[in-house]
Amino acid sequence: MATIFDVAKKAGVSITTVSRALNGYSDVNEKTRQMIIAIAEDLHYYPNAAARSLQGKKTNVIAFAPLLNNHLEAESFFKEFTGVLALACFKYDLSLLVTLVGSDSNVEEVYRELVGSGRVDGIILADIKPEDERIGLLSDLDIPYVTFGRTTRNIALDYPFVDVDGVNGVKKMVGYLYKQGHRRIAYLSEPLNLSYTLHRYEGYRQGLLEYGLSEDEQLVRTNLENEAHTYSVISQLLALPSEVQPTALITGSDYLALQVLQAVSRAGKVVGREAGQVAVTGFDDLPFSAYLRPGLTTLRQPITETCTVLLDLLVALLKNKHTEAPLLSSSTKLSRVGPHQFLLQPELVVRESA
Repeated sequence: MATIFDVAKKAGVSITTVSRALNGYSDVNEKTRQMIIAIAEDLHYYPNAAARSLQGKKTNVIAFAPLLNNHLEAESFFKEFTGVLALACFKYDLSLLVTLVGSDSNVEEVYRELVGSGRVDGIILADIKPEDERIGLLSDLDIPYVTFGRTTRNIALDYPFVDVDGVNGVKKMVGYLYKQGHRRIAYLSEPLNLSYTLHRYEGYRQGLLEYGLSEDEQLVRTNLENEAHTYSVISQLLALPSEVQPTALITGSDYLALQVLQAVSRAGKVVGREAGQVAVTGFDDLPFSAYLRPGLTTLRQPITETCTVLLDLLVALLKNKHTEAPLLSSSTKLSRVGPHQFLLQPELVVRESA
C-alpha cells in the first residue's frame, strides 16, 4: 500500500508539502497541489485526516459495509441488524461506521479509500455475492475483515466469515410442513443474486429430496421484485388445477411473506393451518412477524448472537489472535466450519400461518 513517502518521492517534494497539499493548506501552489493529488490518486494513497496512521494509533472504529442496492426488499432486517451491531460494539468500546456501496459505485475505489484513509481498523462485509470480488480485494489491502455471509462458487477461499445456516433452516421448514401433511410445497424468493438467497433455495431443494418430494418448476418462483409481481405470481399459483395447486408457500424472507399473506387473501383464500387453508412461512422473524394476522410461522435469525460472534472474531483478528475454541461456547446454535468460519442455526418459530 502506498504511503505519503511514496507520493513525496514521485512528486519530488517533501512529505510536509504533500501533507499540506492534500489537507487544503493555502500556502501550497495550486499547480503543485493538483500534481500531488493526481499522483496520490494514481498510487491509491489516501491521507488520514486525523493522522492516526502516522502516529501508529488505532481509531477504535470498524466499518459495516453492506450493498445499498440490495436492501430495498430487506430494509426492515437491515435496520434491525445495524442497530444490534452498533449496540454490540459497546462491548469492545468500538464505534461503528456504516458505509453503503451503491450499484453505480466503483467498488474497488470505495474500499481502497476506506482502507487507505485510515478511518477504520477493520471491516464487516455484508450482502455477500456468490463470487464476491470484495473478499479478494480486502485480503490484498491487508486489513482485518469478517464477512456476514459466505460465497457459494469460490467456497475454497480461506477467509473469516459468520453466517446463518439458511440451507439447514429451510430444510427444517420443509420437514415441518411435510409432517403437517403438505405435499405440494411452493418456494417463493427475491432474485437469487446474493449468496443467502441461493442457500435458502438450496435448503428447499434438499428438503424436498429428503422427504421424497419432487421439485415442480410450476411451484418455484425465484425472481419476485415487487408487490405487484408477487400478487401476480400468487394468483397464478392458486389458479392451478387442484391436483398441483400448492397447499403451502415457503418464502425467502418475512418481508416477502408479508406480501404473500396479502396476495393470498386478495385471491380469496384463507391463510392458516386448517384443512383447505394455505400455509405461509417466512425467514428472519422480524419484529412485525408475531403481530401479523395470522401470526407468521418463520425461521428466526439469531441476530444478537450473530453480531456478537462477528465482533468477537474481528477483534481477535485485530489483535492477531487465533480463535481456537468455539465462540459463545454456551450456545448450541454455533458451529465451527473452518479456522475462522462459523455457522449459526436459525430457529423454527411456529405461529398460526402454518
